[in-house]
Amino acid sequence: MTLGARLTLWQASLLVLLLIAFALVSYRTLDAGLRSELDNVLRERADHAALALQTVPNLPIVGISPGLSDGFASPGIYLQIVDDAGRITARSANLGTDALPVHPDRLADVFAGRSFYEFESVDGQNVRLYHRPVVRDGRVVGAVEVGGSLRNLEDTLARLRTIFVLSILAVLSVGALGSYSLTRLGLRPLARLAALATRIGSARDLSARLPSVGPSDEVGRLTLTFNDMLSRLEAAFNAQQHFLAEVAHELRTPVTSLLGNADLLARYGDDADRRAPALEAVRAQGRRTTRLLNDLLLSVQADTGWRLELRPTLMADVLQRVVTYSRPFADEVTVALAATPTVAVFGDADRLQQVFGNLLDNALRHTPAGGAVTIRSSVVGPQNGSTCTLPSPTDHHWLLITVADTGEGIPPEALPHVFDRFYRIPGNGHGSGLGIAIS
Repeated sequence: MTLGARLTLWQASLLVLLLIAFALVSYRTLDAGLRSELDNVLRERADHAALALQTVPNLPIVGISPGLSDGFASPGIYLQIVDDAGRITARSANLGTDALPVHPDRLADVFAGRSFYEFESVDGQNVRLYHRPVVRDGRVVGAVEVGGSLRNLEDTLARLRTIFVLSILAVLSVGALGSYSLTRLGLRPLARLAALATRIGSARDLSARLPSVGPSDEVGRLTLTFNDMLSRLEAAFNAQQHFLAEVAHELRTPVTSLLGNADLLARYGDDADRRAPALEAVRAQGRRTTRLLNDLLLSVQADTGWRLELRPTLMADVLQRVVTYSRPFADEVTVALAATPTVAVFGDADRLQQVFGNLLDNALRHTPAGGAVTIRSSVVGPQNGSTCTLPSPTDHHWLLITVADTGEGIPPEALPHVFDRFYRIPGNGHGSGLGIAIS
């Protein structure tokens, strides 16, 4: 079942439940109101007749004038008077030759001084009866029975039931059709999203975008989020393609050199003068390839997130190891380590050594012979009045470490790209372009 069909079914079900609840409450309220009104009418008529009999002392129950009941001759309201012997002494004209039922047990309850309601069936129709005693001088001398036909009430309720059923069916039909149409209209942007996602998945076209039209509602925000997700996926895909192309390009040179020197060894392996340079070239290209593969592995690990072993670390020791390991490769460049404050940082010593080793290696490659590379560190923070661009609590300090060289420097236009993988300053082919990105 589609989402639109489910939403329509839920809305139609909710609509039906609300309509049924409204119909039941209305029906019960009207039913109770009509029955209460009928009971009030019956009680008032009975009280009127009983009061007339009680306040006229010379008016006997036996042989009472039928004229007393002329006021009850309206259709549907019946009255009769019963004496203490259970004989009907008078009845309303609309009863004709019929009579309201008289049951000895109920009559006994009336003569015991009780007034009550009951239901009876008279000539095939339901009648509501009210019994009331007639009291004179503290003694019950008769009973008044007033009955009201329930035919009009039942007909009214039957018509109301029919109206409710037909109305619910009509409202349900129109509501379901309208709900389905509105649901389809509201879900149309989602359908376009699904179609676009299918097209992108089949054609692998990450440049496609969903047009952002309509109000800024949930669907509009979903459209913007979907387009933003596509933009990021496209950027990631393009970066991956660029990354793979750069990897292939970087590996092509050392692999080609390795194969060429391997051919030389195979052809001139017995010639010592040619064998030694070829072997040295193979070792150099092998080291270059190994370093490149290690850098690629570290770059991928940095993207996926690696686990750092954080513990208190003396930065003076880390920087001293970096300088010691770098000096054999410095050629004619001077590597100097200024006095380092004896402070500990919470970090991973191996990764910190790798970061500053990459920075120092980059500085050495871009510093000409006779130049110098200097590493300085200092504590900055609120106590010495230094300005720090990084946010920090007032009870902590920052250890600022700089790696400075006397080389040509970085052109301003290249600064935004120095952390991009495989980026190298135009005209400068040193390195793989991964060291700063990894750092």
